[in-house]
Amino acid sequence: WEQGLWRVKDDPVAKEAYLAETPGCKSVLPRIVKVGYNVLNLQYFFTAGDTEVRCWTIPAGVCAPEAAGVIHSDIERGFIKAEVCSFEDFKTLSNGQKSMAAVKAAGKYRQEGRNYVMQDGDIVHFMFNVTAAKKK
Repeated sequence: WEQGLWRVKDDPVAKEAYLAETPGCKSVLPRIVKVGYNVLNLQYFFTAGDTEVRCWTIPAGVCAPEAAGVIHSDIERGFIKAEVCSFEDFKTLSNGQKSMAAVKAAGKYRQEGRNYVMQDGDIVHFMFNVTAAKKK
C-alpha cells in the first residue's frame, strides 16, 4: 500500500483515486518512526529561531550539555543553561502563534542547568559562552 501511494505522490488526481480505491487504509510510517525511536531508546528535542525549527535526535536520558553537543561541540563546552518548555505546553498555550510569550506568561518556560535530563519533545534554547580555544 505504501509503495503504491509513493508511486502516485506527485499526481494529485491519481493520489486521490488511489486513496478512494483503498478506503480505510492509512500510512503506518508515523507509527514505524515512533516504534523505531522507542526500540532504539532515542528521543528528540527542538530548537527554534526566526527562520527555522530543527529537530535533533539524542539518546534517552541525556543531560542538557550533552544534548547541546549534538548541535555543536562548542555549545556543550561553553554550556551555561538551557531555557526549556515542552512541546505539549507550547502547542496548548501558543494558540497557533510563533511566540513563546503565552508559554512564559503561564510559567511553563523554565531555566535548567547542567543536570537537567532532557525530555522527549522539549523545545530548548541553549545559552553558552566560549571564550578561549579548546584545551589540548
